[in-house]
Amino acid sequence: MAVREIWQVLKTLLVFPRFRYPSGDPPLGVAYLAAAMRERGLDVEIFDATFVRNPLERLRERLVRGLYDLVGVSALTSMIGDAADVARVVRESSPATMVVAGGPHPTVAPEHTLSLGVFDAVMVGEGEETLPQLVESGLRLEDQPGIAYLADGEMVRNDPAEVVADLDALPNPAWDLLEMDRYLGLWYQLDAVRYGVRGTSIMASRGCPYRCTYCQPTLGTIFGRRVRRRSPQSLVAEAEELKRRFGIEGLMWLDDTFLLDRAWMRELCEAMIEAKLGLIWGCNVRADVCDRESLQIMQQAGLRMVHVGIESASQRVLDEIYDKGITLEQVREAVEMASDLGLKVRGYFMLGAPTETEEEVRASVQLANELPLDDVTFSITTPLPHTYLYDSTLDLISAEFSHFDYYKSAVYDSDLVLPGQTLDRLKKLAYIKFYLGPKRLWRTIQSMLGISGLRKALLKIQRF
Repeated sequence: MAVREIWQVLKTLLVFPRFRYPSGDPPLGVAYLAAAMRERGLDVEIFDATFVRNPLERLRERLVRGLYDLVGVSALTSMIGDAADVARVVRESSPATMVVAGGPHPTVAPEHTLSLGVFDAVMVGEGEETLPQLVESGLRLEDQPGIAYLADGEMVRNDPAEVVADLDALPNPAWDLLEMDRYLGLWYQLDAVRYGVRGTSIMASRGCPYRCTYCQPTLGTIFGRRVRRRSPQSLVAEAEELKRRFGIEGLMWLDDTFLLDRAWMRELCEAMIEAKLGLIWGCNVRADVCDRESLQIMQQAGLRMVHVGIESASQRVLDEIYDKGITLEQVREAVEMASDLGLKVRGYFMLGAPTETEEEVRASVQLANELPLDDVTFSITTPLPHTYLYDSTLDLISAEFSHFDYYKSAVYDSDLVLPGQTLDRLKKLAYIKFYLGPKRLWRTIQSMLGISGLRKALLKIQRF
């Protein structure tokens, strides 16, 4: 059989092992991979565990029916234990199937991923070119760019895959392979603007030039240090397609650097206004690059909510631990500026950095209540593999990667870090004080009215 005939009949199943914390945000990375595969005529399906009860049993049944040649498993660090369980089920149910891990954790920690003994290989970096090439080669691991695997007990790391130079060349995510109606029904990113906004998330760029210790250099490892942006025309076309197919009313731009290139931002806003999309949207903004003129331009194009990474009320922690590059004065100015313009604001905080005191954590909770914020997220500081924060505090970490869970679990065990029980208590009290305080209690009650509101509340409580 010729090589072309081999890859034409190979079947691939992509698995997203979200066994905990279901949300309204679809797994865009997996959907992009599936779309890239289909564009090249390859047979691909998705098993998204987000809304599946007994996911491993359902996967086992799918494998017996499907007879897949390749199973690709996407994994964040918090999912790596579940990803390994998926691989074990594949090996038990379909021993001849190749199992490849991809996503953030395998990219930054390929040695650890392969050491689990359940994956045949890992994909390092972006996979839209690597995965189709692997299938088109007849699943040959040798010499495939972006692939690492074990040979005689040693890791072989092939040449790196090139990043996708032109993001416009990528097809839209394979939304039809996901349960989009369920995602749209649980999406809450703009609920602070209006309860029940039907919307979804979208990516406009890849890469980040900043040096925050909790993200870098791993973001650079995954996407490269240079920021690549899609054209405004491409983004408007995708938004129009989402509106046509799913009747969306809102969007959330997931990019960390939305305001970094103001010329691009202006062009995008002008294109959205000209297209008369009628969509409202939110985006992430850094406090140090936020200005009134930019917010007003975006507001004219539909901006209704901004997310601000505040992280801590301690300038010491921001500077010495996180290397965030912002000041608390800039945070106050940005949040108050957005609020004055009538925009809703969500603030992100991390609790429990190494050497952070209980007084500093309480100051962050107090700052969240002092600022005109509409929503907050309090997470426990979790150093993702091979970030600057991870490498500099490695001797303080006691947890295995499979137990990394910034919603609930502390990974440090040291006198230099607040105990996990203390952090969990402070985090719970922070949420209670914010959402059940006199300024927001009625709004909190309103958000839980109706079936949809109750479902979203229950999802959030799982992370409490």
